[in-house]
Amino acid sequence: MKKFFTLIAVVMMAVCAQAQEKVLFAPDGTYGNGATLTTENTKLVLGNDRTTKNYDLKLASAKAYCAGIFGQQVMVENSETGEMEEKTRIVYVVGNQNPKDGELDGDKSAGSGYKPESGNLPQSGTYYMITPSKDGHITAYIVLNADKNLYVAKASDGSCLSVSELTVKRDADEAETVQLSEDFKVAEKVNGTLEFNVVANETYYVFCTGSKLSFGGYVFEEFGEVEPLPEGEKVPIDITSGWSTWQETESVEYNADGTMTFNSAEWGGLAKWLGGRDLSGYDYLVVEYAEPTTVVTQLFVQFAAEGDNAITKQANPGATYVFINLNDERATAVNQIALQAAAPSTIKISAMYYIKKPGGEEPPIEDGDKVNMIDNFNYTWNQAETIERTEDGSIIFTTAEWGGLAGWFAPDDQPSDWSGYSKIVFEFAEPTTVNTQILVSDGANNVATAWGEPGINKLECSFAGKDLSKVAQCALQTSAPTVLKVTAIYLVKQGGESGVETIKAQEALNGIRYNLSGQRVSDTYKGVVIQNGRKFIQK
Repeated sequence: MKKFFTLIAVVMMAVCAQAQEKVLFAPDGTYGNGATLTTENTKLVLGNDRTTKNYDLKLASAKAYCAGIFGQQVMVENSETGEMEEKTRIVYVVGNQNPKDGELDGDKSAGSGYKPESGNLPQSGTYYMITPSKDGHITAYIVLNADKNLYVAKASDGSCLSVSELTVKRDADEAETVQLSEDFKVAEKVNGTLEFNVVANETYYVFCTGSKLSFGGYVFEEFGEVEPLPEGEKVPIDITSGWSTWQETESVEYNADGTMTFNSAEWGGLAKWLGGRDLSGYDYLVVEYAEPTTVVTQLFVQFAAEGDNAITKQANPGATYVFINLNDERATAVNQIALQAAAPSTIKISAMYYIKKPGGEEPPIEDGDKVNMIDNFNYTWNQAETIERTEDGSIIFTTAEWGGLAGWFAPDDQPSDWSGYSKIVFEFAEPTTVNTQILVSDGANNVATAWGEPGINKLECSFAGKDLSKVAQCALQTSAPTVLKVTAIYLVKQGGESGVETIKAQEALNGIRYNLSGQRVSDTYKGVVIQNGRKFIQK
């Protein structure tokens, strides 16, 4: 039996913006000290490079990523024919002096290079000043040499944006994110883009120390108005345990102050499996951040329904919260809630909660009495696997890759009726180290399934919207060899009451006895036996 679970890939959209403005250099332009380029909401000013010479104007060939953002049609001489031909190029400028904090000394920059600890902004040399009139996001074209400190510093106090607030990408057919070191350097030369968020009416100095940063203009995207947080009665979501990620480089930290820190990879995700839980009694799902985000974040809700089964909501960089409207007919069965990030980032979450519908009933988290089923799981389907029953009633299951621990619930080929139950639950003594999956079958097809990421202590399989009137088999399988100590397996009755008083398989097994190794024994066996979940010494 192979797993059939498919991770839902949610496509992130571009940064939601109300306006986009582009600042580019003209291929026949002249740009000297203090040259200014303006649009409706932004202004670019070139630094004081030299008094007797303008910034050098150059053309760069571009691949698909940068060509699509900054490319211009310009006339270029064909080296073979000598004729002028129209080509797509990026027009950029570069100065002649390194940026320093003193005034020009003749034609040379003077003083010292910028230091974050002192905030000594450049006064001469090659640097670029960007001033927006609205909050937004800058994507600039740069050519950055290796082992040079790249800074974006604020004029108001001389402080520079942190490494986590800067994104550098190399030009290619698709953008390639380049990691900045802690001292703002790249290991290899980058021809590509620099991205960062800006605040209205702040001036940002863009430059690198010990070098002359080439600059090819920028795109400014204005952030739209932020929707206010919805009001209503809050129902907290636990952020102290039970969350998983789906990339190996990601991690979750549960902090002593009750917050949660999510270390995300590009397009990574923080997720909680709900196993088909009914969220129809809520209006909203809300995530609040302890600190403004530095990347686009996206909240999504995955439904148990087939097909296009997710709704999403994005928040721009700088957000302090994101929320999603749960007024969807599919919210009666939610498999998963998750938070994604558009780029590597550290996101500190201060709170998560649902907001109840006015006058509505809160959907139950645990909905009914439990019916113990652990004694019904007595066989595996891989010869390399073993079952050992411990004195406390747990099962130590040594599994192979895609092996399974199973129970048969169709005595005399008569399937059991589980329609009065809301779910089946497996609990583990220790967090799992591999993917796990519950499969409930009618003998021909899987009628209900649930998927568990590594690191969980409990896996639930919801029956919401499923036909559980005929159940022949239930199994737990794993994606890789491991040892699981299963401490409990139980069905949960719907709403605490059920028309199904007993399960046929349970009735059929009432007289069956097992030793502590899970082997079936007769009534003449001497020693500790288990019958109907009860242990006693048979003499």
